[in-house]
Amino acid sequence: MLPTRAPIPLRPAAILALASVAQLMLVVDDTIVNVALPTVGEELGFSEASLSWVVNAYFLTFGGFLLIGGRIADRIGPRRAFAAALAAFALASAVCGAAWDDTVLVLARGVQGIAAALLSPAALALILGSHPEGPERARALAVWTSLLGVGAATGLLAGGALTELLDWRWVFFVNLPIAATALLLVRRMVPADGDRDVRTSPNVTGATLGTLALLVFVFTVVETEHQGWGSARTLVGFAVAALLVAVFAAGERRSASPLLPPSLLRRRRPMVANGSVFLGAAGLMAMFFFQTLYLQRVLGWGPLETGAAFLPFSLSMGIVSAAMGRVVGRVDVRLLVGGGMGAAAGGLAWMASLTPDSSYVGHVAPSLALTAAGLGAAFMPLMEIATGGAEDRDGGLASALLTTGQQIGGAIGIAAMVTIATTTTRDELAAGTVPAQALTDGFTHAFRIQAIVLLVAGAIAVALLGRVRERRAGRVEGDAAAVA
Repeated sequence: MLPTRAPIPLRPAAILALASVAQLMLVVDDTIVNVALPTVGEELGFSEASLSWVVNAYFLTFGGFLLIGGRIADRIGPRRAFAAALAAFALASAVCGAAWDDTVLVLARGVQGIAAALLSPAALALILGSHPEGPERARALAVWTSLLGVGAATGLLAGGALTELLDWRWVFFVNLPIAATALLLVRRMVPADGDRDVRTSPNVTGATLGTLALLVFVFTVVETEHQGWGSARTLVGFAVAALLVAVFAAGERRSASPLLPPSLLRRRRPMVANGSVFLGAAGLMAMFFFQTLYLQRVLGWGPLETGAAFLPFSLSMGIVSAAMGRVVGRVDVRLLVGGGMGAAAGGLAWMASLTPDSSYVGHVAPSLALTAAGLGAAFMPLMEIATGGAEDRDGGLASALLTTGQQIGGAIGIAAMVTIATTTTRDELAAGTVPAQALTDGFTHAFRIQAIVLLVAGAIAVALLGRVRERRAGRVEGDAAAVA
């Protein structure tokens, strides 16, 4: 008889590190290709209209498949889902790097997004399952929170460095050694999944309808860059998405295994937190796009310099998010979220005063740092609330809802703000404004709208979250009473 393998001891710190590295890789891929787009378009023969799909294909499938990805992670187990998705993401990255024409690259980016939609909720579910609620989970979520801004800014830096020093294909090939190392470590670091509840058949129809609704919605939003928000094609797209949502909701009520269990949707505070994260991402992600264009097209910086310009954002968000892990639970969460969103809005309002002659040191860098600090203060408590109470069985779905808000909010924000900026720039050029000033006016108009979006997100959170009941304090008091 063969000896049985001893169970792998639970290593929360190791699991956090492994899951964070995987998530960082996904967030980096949101932006890493941006600086390389001109080179990619020239080499693979993209048209001006189709080049944006190198970015949009990833956003579309990542955001569209997240809910079903979270459900799969809960059903088969987060470790199995994590390993399978990581392998698929690495394979898709290899195809992206080896792409020989524009169609292959866009299709492979779509597959990357599908793999990411399974990997991200599985990674966060591993963290939730290995870190019980309380200070330990708060510190883990602080690390996770910092990945949103740090990853986006790091993607721009890495994309600029790889494109300028090596070749644009390395913005995808760089994922291969990271994924291979993570796959080797999964078996040693992460305990095997427990028995899953397979007695109830999954709601395949509901999962399909919900995913289709998100895909149609996100596709319609990203296409507004070319079609316009009031065009017949856009209105029909939104109508089809609404119809799919209605059919999905009706099917969910009759299903024995709904994709979104009613018990999850009835938790008011997590739903409010998810909504605030959605608005926060909508107000944030377009900023990276506009600042990249401002630095390159207005100030004349190269790809490497542009990527390095976002280091103040990464450092500020990382430091503040880490500090929030020790503050949450001691300060009213409404103060943290409201104050953080207000500070981030202030940073964007500062960016709205940019001119073609603005100084990086005196204007761009400090406004980036202020925006990042505010978002770090606000997002960490929001993420803890959004995943609060999530246990092993529903951690994947709670994680998927949170990440869906980030991805779809970001996609909608970019599409809406690009329309606002390009319309302003076009009007300025028609009025005879010089190109550098017209571009800057478009960016600054969008920054003002983004600042308003963040203020609305903070106001909603302050109004609807309510005061947090201190579960940790209650447990301490209960333990003291038991000892007495």
